Amino acid sequence: MTPIITGVGTILHNQGGGPAALDGALTRAAAAGADHAELSATHLHITVAGRDNAARQEALAQVCARHGLTYTLHAPIAVNFMDTTHGALHLAVLESSLYFAGRIGATVTVIHPGRVSPQADLADRRRLLQIERDQVLRAADLAGKLGVRIGMENLNPNRDMMAGRLHSYALEPAALAEQVATIDHEAVCGVLDFGHGWLAAGRLGFDYHAQMRAFAPLVGHLHVTDNCGMPVTYPDANDDEHVAYGMGDLHLPIGWGTVPYETLLADLPIRPGSIANIEIKGSHDVELAASILATRGFAARLNGANA
Repeated sequence: MTPIITGVGTILHNQGGGPAALDGALTRAAAAGADHAELSATHLHITVAGRDNAARQEALAQVCARHGLTYTLHAPIAVNFMDTTHGALHLAVLESSLYFAGRIGATVTVIHPGRVSPQADLADRRRLLQIERDQVLRAADLAGKLGVRIGMENLNPNRDMMAGRLHSYALEPAALAEQVATIDHEAVCGVLDFGHGWLAAGRLGFDYHAQMRAFAPLVGHLHVTDNCGMPVTYPDANDDEHVAYGMGDLHLPIGWGTVPYETLLADLPIRPGSIANIEIKGSHDVELAASILATRGFAARLNGANA
């Protein structure tokens, strides 16, 4: 039987310098105890104007091949299939990420689901949900051929959402589960971000455990991080000061915040073969090894409960 969680990894920092920077980041991740790394398509500049940056992709793929790690890839966060003005460009950017993911053997390419104006009426939101399904299905056919899955991640109430400039159905994990289930493609899965869900529950007031359980059967990849469940409402603090106030998507070391991992991971029905990928800020890198150890403990508990 395949375990629920088959690896523990981390996001990478300081990738923007190209192959040499990536090599150093992968070395540090492995030294901290990770057996997996999630790369950022944005910071690696693998795509230019929707086209593959072929020379850069080749150089980066060679670096990845030298390390004994498994990989996932986060596509640019700007990909938004509810932005119909730039629909073709969003698709081209995602397809470039998928091609690179295939080259490095990445199992999942993560995207953020659609964001819209809060003023969009119900009929328009339904129309945009269908557009997103159609675009993801087009990309999923390519992903399947490349041996990659597209992972749709539940979102957090970020600054734009708190300011009333944007809204997303994917703030509610159960609603994202419905969208992933409706897409119904073997190359599409959910990405469960525990910290995003904790913040969204704090903002919207839903039952965190119930929403996580509703999403879990569609989930094939995990983002593990910590925060205090409070979206940013204090206007004058900078990112580091938000830690003092406990506000926002803080990407804290595991155990610094209040995400209830101990109760949540008792028997969460996530799909077998998932990676638990840790997302903590680079300023907390000294805590990465401890967070990896904590996450391995969570993984062992979840695997044991689902054995």
